[in-house]
Amino acid sequence: MSESEQLIDIQEVADTFGKSVESIRKYKNFGIIRVSDKRGNKDLFDRTEILKIRDRLRELRLLGLSLAQIADQVTTIRGDEIIATPFREFEASLPADVERPRKVLVVDDEDEVRASIGEFLQGHGYAVCEAADGEEALAKTFTEKPDMILLDLRLPKVDGYQVCQTLKGNPITSNVPIIMITALTATPDKVKGIEYGADDYIDKPFDLEELLARIKMISRRVSV
Repeated sequence: MSESEQLIDIQEVADTFGKSVESIRKYKNFGIIRVSDKRGNKDLFDRTEILKIRDRLRELRLLGLSLAQIADQVTTIRGDEIIATPFREFEASLPADVERPRKVLVVDDEDEVRASIGEFLQGHGYAVCEAADGEEALAKTFTEKPDMILLDLRLPKVDGYQVCQTLKGNPITSNVPIIMITALTATPDKVKGIEYGADDYIDKPFDLEELLARIKMISRRVSV
């Protein structure tokens, strides 16, 4: 492979990671990946290094670490090495009483919505899991044990109202806070959600900073 073929631009890096270009820029800004060369104003990255860091990054994200925490754990170098604490060793080294990132289950049938919310929350230190329909949401609530659920109302298979009613009616999951995300702006729709047990709601389209504020508000309320 020639030197020019070894260097890839940010779009190719995004395709390799299966992420947006904006997410890759965040990885670069946090020092998780580094620019190997420039061509005018265009950042270029080492293909081999990117492929190596991709798997390491996936492992660390499974721990629910924020980008800043990942940056502390990973250093990339050219050549055959990646300097990083091995995944299992790092996980085992965490103190038993360390505060783990709060886990949020994002439930929406639109891939782009889940991706944008997930990336935003992960950038603020939250662990994120996803579900694309009501049945998957119910299953992942029990398997992933989230600290909070962001629940779209219009879902395939089982709608958001039924998901909320089912979870709030089960003593195992009744205390998990649910924020309903809805494009239904009529008051009766919102009242129905609250009657089914939702802790809060936010209208689509929404500002991600407002969503974060609501998550923090509910978290403080349930921790009192």
